[in-house]
Amino acid sequence: MPRLFRTTSFRFTLIYVLLFIGAVGVLGAVVYRVTFGAAERQTDITINNEITVLADLFVANGPGMLTRVIRQRTAWRDDSIYMLIGAPSGAVLAGNLTALPPEALEAEGDFFDFEFERPILDAAGRELGVEKRKARGKVTRFRAAPDAGQSYLVVVARDIGTREFLRDRLASAYFRIIFATVALGVVIGLLFSRALLRRVEAVNKTARAIRAGDLTQRIPRTQADDELDHLSANLNSMLDQIERLMTGMRDVSDNIAHDLRSPLTRIRNRLTDALKADAAGKEAALAATLEETERMLATFNALLSIARIQSGEGAGAMAPIDLVAIAEEMAELFEPAAQDAGFALTLITAPTPLIKGSRELVSQAVANFLDNALKYAAGGSRIELKVEPGQGGGGRISVADDGPGVPESDQDRIFERFVRLESSRSNPGSGLGLSLVAAIARAHGAELRLEDGLPHRAQREGGRGLRIALAFPAPEFD
Repeated sequence: MPRLFRTTSFRFTLIYVLLFIGAVGVLGAVVYRVTFGAAERQTDITINNEITVLADLFVANGPGMLTRVIRQRTAWRDDSIYMLIGAPSGAVLAGNLTALPPEALEAEGDFFDFEFERPILDAAGRELGVEKRKARGKVTRFRAAPDAGQSYLVVVARDIGTREFLRDRLASAYFRIIFATVALGVVIGLLFSRALLRRVEAVNKTARAIRAGDLTQRIPRTQADDELDHLSANLNSMLDQIERLMTGMRDVSDNIAHDLRSPLTRIRNRLTDALKADAAGKEAALAATLEETERMLATFNALLSIARIQSGEGAGAMAPIDLVAIAEEMAELFEPAAQDAGFALTLITAPTPLIKGSRELVSQAVANFLDNALKYAAGGSRIELKVEPGQGGGGRISVADDGPGVPESDQDRIFERFVRLESSRSNPGSGLGLSLVAAIARAHGAELRLEDGLPHRAQREGGRGLRIALAFPAPEFD
């Protein structure tokens, strides 16, 4: 069986065709009942009325008047058909039927359908031949009195040939429409399935390429902007995230191999020297080794946190959170450290709508901002923690200082893992703090921005300070 016939789209098309045929059938039944059904009932009513009139004439004026009236009416050449037979002789007294229809013998008092022959006349009234027509009639026996021996059979009918012709034509057209509908549905189903199959095949081709190891492949999109385009966009976003994670894993592996080689070498050398040293030397070597080990553990913990956040595991359940409350808590926590470092920590807040996120992760991001400001705003004296509403809804939280800032050439690099600028090499750290913040921002759909910081003191030259901001989108609460 061809693949096209096995596609879901083709099956759905056939289902719709069958439903359409059912709807056409119901519509046809309604049209028939309204038109031909009503016409049949009207024919029966007309025949009954005609028989009633003839019966009244027979009762009032006798068979002679009945014969004259039937002869007059048969001369009108309309759709009326009559036949008057005298019983028991069986002689035809009047009418335009040449013979009593066989169906009438078994249908006395009931309606019956039959065929009769009618002459074909030209414009001058000359007979050109005969044609067979369909009719519907009723046969009734007239008696002058219930016990009278003489009776008359009266056949009253109407020519329904034209109506039956229209009925046959309508039935023929109806079946042709059904056949055309089925054929057209199959053709449309095949075309639609072929078009859909091409787009699905493009997805399969991309999936096969990615499975083979080419993570740069993306699903092609059309300009239709339909649900398949939206699906392709979501899958491409997922592939972008997978590529970022894989690239991050490779970078982490390379950076660990590069950045942790030296600490491990130093630890080995210290331990080797400690084996040869006296008690005081051993104690100093162990203390330095412990400090180095703590820094390595902090680096591994930071890497683990970034990996968990990027995988979605570390973000936890997202809930409405108050940025102002987080800022107040962080300001209170870092106030003593800021004073010890010679900074004046200022908190500025404005009424800000709730955002949807993880309170723990957002607090960690703000803590990293403040920690970086305390470490790297060399020569500065002020740190500002600010919360304000975001443009278009949401909220924004930022930390600014009046330190030397970050050169434009390095601003794209500081969020990468293990990146440390030359000016900060002398300060302790792993170069993972802002990488962790970048992962938190992505987990919240927030935008991470670098801006100019606070105005500098008049005696300072060079540098422009730094403001790092997290702009959260307007929340969509359930």
